[in-house]
Amino acid sequence: MSELRYPNESRAYRDARDALLKDEQELVDKVKSVAEKRRNLPLGGQLKEDYVFQWANDGKVGKRVKFSELFGDKDTLLLYSFMYGPNWDNPCPSCTSLVDGFDRSWYQVTENAAFVAIAKASAERINAWAKKRGWSQIALVSGSDSAYQADYKCQGDSDDMQWPVMHVFSRRDGKIFHFWGTELSGNHVDTVWPYWNLMDFTPEGRPDIPTPPQNFRSEFLEKNYLNKE
Repeated sequence: MSELRYPNESRAYRDARDALLKDEQELVDKVKSVAEKRRNLPLGGQLKEDYVFQWANDGKVGKRVKFSELFGDKDTLLLYSFMYGPNWDNPCPSCTSLVDGFDRSWYQVTENAAFVAIAKASAERINAWAKKRGWSQIALVSGSDSAYQADYKCQGDSDDMQWPVMHVFSRRDGKIFHFWGTELSGNHVDTVWPYWNLMDFTPEGRPDIPTPPQNFRSEFLEKNYLNKE
């Protein structure tokens, strides 16, 4: 790679770029190392209960579905809880940015694992939002009548105080176990977030803003999270 040159680049640029390349390789190696450690975690606790959700996808809005049924024919389930409470005007812009990307990669992920997004808002409201965003692939469910979000730390002291959390569950010998969940504060699913990662490639870097640019506002989020003293 040290022989790679682009038109009219200076020696100073190439030397700096080669030095950065070493850092980039170390970062990739670190990500792979952390992923291996994650894969080697012992099983977490058995699922507290077979929660009942409501589908929020077109054609089956409001139909009941058990947690265990979300696996389909897979043994692994990724379940992303996005911030959209029962009384929110609009979902969280950051969570929406993530699900925008998840929706387009869902068919690839589901070759190997089930992948579902859940929110506390009603199935009807989630479905309406999905139509606005053009989400057409990812499986969507409402946990409006379920204790799942409270039990698995996806919310604060009320149904409207929602947190963004990615959980992974594993099915072994007919039983379901918690495998892993995001526990870092801030951008804890940063590695799979297209917007921030693409901005990292630019000279300007990531904008110093709390959420990605969107064509909508979430007044509930701004009032209760972003502008909270």
